[in-house]
Amino acid sequence: MRGSSRLVAAIATGTLLAGSSACSVEDPSAKGGGGNGRIKIALSAGVDMLDPQRSASGPDLAIMNQIYETLLDLDKKTHKLVPKLATSYKLVTPTTWRFELRKGVKFTNGEPFDAEAVKYSIERILDPKTTSSVSASQIASVKEVKAVDEYTVDIVTKYPDPVLPRRMQPFGGTGRVYIVPPKYFSEAGYAKVAEKPIGTGPYKLASWNKGQSVTVSPNTSYWGRKPQVTGATFVFVPEDKTRVDALRAHEVDMIERVPVEEVKHVDDADGVHVASSHKGLVNTVLLDMRKPPFDNPKVREAFAHAIDVKGIVDELLKGHGRVLNVPMDPDVKQFDKSIQPYSYDPKKSRELLKEAGYTGKLTLHTKTSEGRYPADKQIYEAMNQQLDAAGFDIKPQTVEWGRLINQMTSGSAGPFYIIGWDFGEGDASKLNSFIQSSATSSIARIKEFDDLSAEAGRTTDEKKNTELWQKAQKVIHDQYAVGAMWQPDAMYGLSDRMVWTPEMGEGITLQDIRLK
Repeated sequence: MRGSSRLVAAIATGTLLAGSSACSVEDPSAKGGGGNGRIKIALSAGVDMLDPQRSASGPDLAIMNQIYETLLDLDKKTHKLVPKLATSYKLVTPTTWRFELRKGVKFTNGEPFDAEAVKYSIERILDPKTTSSVSASQIASVKEVKAVDEYTVDIVTKYPDPVLPRRMQPFGGTGRVYIVPPKYFSEAGYAKVAEKPIGTGPYKLASWNKGQSVTVSPNTSYWGRKPQVTGATFVFVPEDKTRVDALRAHEVDMIERVPVEEVKHVDDADGVHVASSHKGLVNTVLLDMRKPPFDNPKVREAFAHAIDVKGIVDELLKGHGRVLNVPMDPDVKQFDKSIQPYSYDPKKSRELLKEAGYTGKLTLHTKTSEGRYPADKQIYEAMNQQLDAAGFDIKPQTVEWGRLINQMTSGSAGPFYIIGWDFGEGDASKLNSFIQSSATSSIARIKEFDDLSAEAGRTTDEKKNTELWQKAQKVIHDQYAVGAMWQPDAMYGLSDRMVWTPEMGEGITLQDIRLK
């Protein structure tokens, strides 16, 4: 296979060490979560902020999804919308969604959950001062929110938006509308609410040791089904081998992102196993089209043909993943399987760079983070070597994940970077989060895509919606808006005392975990 020697070299040079004491699991003498229904989970990156309307970072969401709730949820088996804080919803006019709200629910600070809380939460996302990461782009169709009475809310859209409720639920949907307490949020300010979250969920924040761990404890006044897990500590362990060693030593009960080379070691170890799903994050290499060199389509095309994505999946992911032709989960209903993945052709890349006016090496200063995605360090090194062979000169800088995600959302992380996307909502409109020009996290500038996605969002005809989104996918492909795309499996390591499967890919809900 072409590129094999470079990939093998990348594996050799990217071997991970066990990690220093600063990154080791907190209190290594403790076994798991300490019993009594408590568990300990090792995440691959640290928590940045716990403001549900400003952060879409995976580690942040792992915590916030236990504390905050949405109006609707997704059934883990059928993927159909089901009630949560709303007991029902319906379309009363082509542009008005009516939600009937659950009565008797309170936030953990005592504030009541009601129509005003829903109205405030949505308006806060849409307020430019909030700088909502990507949620605002997903509910941009909202014109106004009306509190009809104490427990009835009308969400009025600028145009028919039949998929809006699906984008507001917590899985995949970066438009996820977590409901927050209005009085606390308006009085506390951004800094405080980011450190002291208050929600209606089954858990509340117990402690946050910055850079080390977050602990959640039960919300004793929770309105819904009481979870079997009576508390959880999330520790941050970016080193893959350190996470695996901690699981095998029973110092933690769950780890995310089991390295592919460690899958057999985990399954062969006593008392632990691997739980996996093909619905991992869609990994994308986004290119900053707003400025040189990626404002030139020939340079973007050269970049795409320089990367051996099949080699990456086969060798670095050991087949635990799939090559994608468009940046979308193939299970999404509008997915266009007729589009072909980019071919690996470094010779063509060099020719394209010359046509674009780059006769020497094209130098790119770029940033990355390690441990956030499966084999990301090795993939990044292999990719940079392949780009170098195709006429690029990559100057990489490794930064902490929280800092990198902040730079991504402010548009300053370019000229290219790797970021993963959860398509748990099962709809192509997720593409707006990172391709639509007005989205906070987007560095694409493609008017044809913007127009097609806008038209698709307005149509209530399912067949026409699919046709429009498939045209939009072809535009993304033909414009080389995404330099490479692949989907690793979502792989977790679990203690045998836990019964849980990652049916939602990257989503962890403590309430769904059963303990033997």
